[in-house]
Amino acid sequence: MKQGEVILVGAGPGDPELLTEKAIRYIRCADAIVYDALACPSVLNLAKPSCQLIYAGKHAGQHAMQQEETNRLLVKLAADGMLVVRLKGGDPFVFGRGGEEAEVLQTAGIPFTIVPGVSSCYSVPAYAGIPVTHRAYASSFHVITGHKKAGIMEEPDYARLAKLDGTLIFLMSLRNLPRIAAQLIRHGMSPETPAAVIQQGTTARQKTAAAMLGTIAEEAVRAGIRTPAMTVIGPVAQLRESLRWFEKGALFGKRIVATGTPAHTEKTAHYLRQYGAETIEVSLIHTTQPEPGLLRQIDWSRYTWLVLTSSNGVSLLFDGLKRDGVDLRQLLHLKFAVIGKGTAEALAQQGIQADRIPEQFESRYLADAMIPELTPSDRVLLLRAENGSPVLAERLKVAGAAFDSVSLYRTETDTRKKQLLDAALEDADYLFFASASAVRAYAQLRGDQAGVCPAKIVSIGPVTTRTARELGIPVAMTAEQADISGMTACVLADAGERRESECIPS
Repeated sequence: MKQGEVILVGAGPGDPELLTEKAIRYIRCADAIVYDALACPSVLNLAKPSCQLIYAGKHAGQHAMQQEETNRLLVKLAADGMLVVRLKGGDPFVFGRGGEEAEVLQTAGIPFTIVPGVSSCYSVPAYAGIPVTHRAYASSFHVITGHKKAGIMEEPDYARLAKLDGTLIFLMSLRNLPRIAAQLIRHGMSPETPAAVIQQGTTARQKTAAAMLGTIAEEAVRAGIRTPAMTVIGPVAQLRESLRWFEKGALFGKRIVATGTPAHTEKTAHYLRQYGAETIEVSLIHTTQPEPGLLRQIDWSRYTWLVLTSSNGVSLLFDGLKRDGVDLRQLLHLKFAVIGKGTAEALAQQGIQADRIPEQFESRYLADAMIPELTPSDRVLLLRAENGSPVLAERLKVAGAAFDSVSLYRTETDTRKKQLLDAALEDADYLFFASASAVRAYAQLRGDQAGVCPAKIVSIGPVTTRTARELGIPVAMTAEQADISGMTACVLADAGERRESECIPS
């Protein structure tokens, strides 16, 4: 049995783009991930399909797993020879119990590695436009937990804190903010000291309340600040108005749950960020690899057209050709037809321009575009998902066209994602469905709750919408252009921001 190991990884404050390269590398190769309640669960999309995802999160008064249970689990998984990632928000050694868990692993003789994360104590103020140090205002910063566990941790030494020249940062401080402010003022800090409270920093739910120390508690209530939140106290807080940069964009404040394959949800998230939206990537489906040797068995010389129906299919095709040792020159004579712009772009990345793309990105429209061009000497090869739409094959058959359909891959539901999906939907504004497969996976995971969705559902096209309605899932909007930009146009229109491409109300 191979030697197991535990990697204590910091996931950062919430923005998934703040994840370190080292953290990404370990998450991708982990056999098991034991994770806390993350500000953004998108990072779990990086895990391989065979990786165990185990929730061990803790909220105030609610523990999915007691700390002692978590400790025992880490030891057991590593003892079984697994590479285990213990994933925590922020940095595991900054109020994250990483030190306690490392001690347990050391005692048990389990090898471990520490991967620091971007800590909220300086990144969240930065996203609010507040530098924790500044040559003109503060040469140091001090981090204090604003949450006190009865009987274990004493209150901060307010008399000493009030006399410090640097910036004071109180984490988990909202509930105790009135007392924190009162105690600092009581021990000599000026009530005119600038202060700010930041809610859910680096995410779409970021909200900042700024005031003087004497009134910051009341201002936080007036602004509707909710937990989790941190408080920044010191002259640097006055820079907030001039340096604010993050809380912009037509879709800032909107949280969008993207379903689909990991590759597609990542692409969706990247596109939406330009509008300031936060995308929660919950990949409900993943694709299987082609059977070894499948592509080597195909007689490519028999065909004149090759049809690809998804960007996933493009990637799997060319990866499979390399794996099976197929000389790409065998495909030089082929014409390529694809259903949508995303598939065409994926093909272009392989150095091939699509010969046929329908004006509307559906199988029936591709059939309508291809069939008039086919001659008796043409033969079409359909490389498609095993459980994909049969429409194109049916149209070719009715037209009397010569074709073969080969199942390149299967689309499977990622059953590990139910807890993540439910949690993401609790605070989401929109839910994106980019395929009928994603809809079916959603229905499978949600069960009786499939028809109850707190978010507005946006569908990529009519086929996906029909599938949703057949399963009792309410679709609010259907994209007119069947791609990510079309779905985004729906959200922009709903938010009052019109774009050239709009959507069809459902």
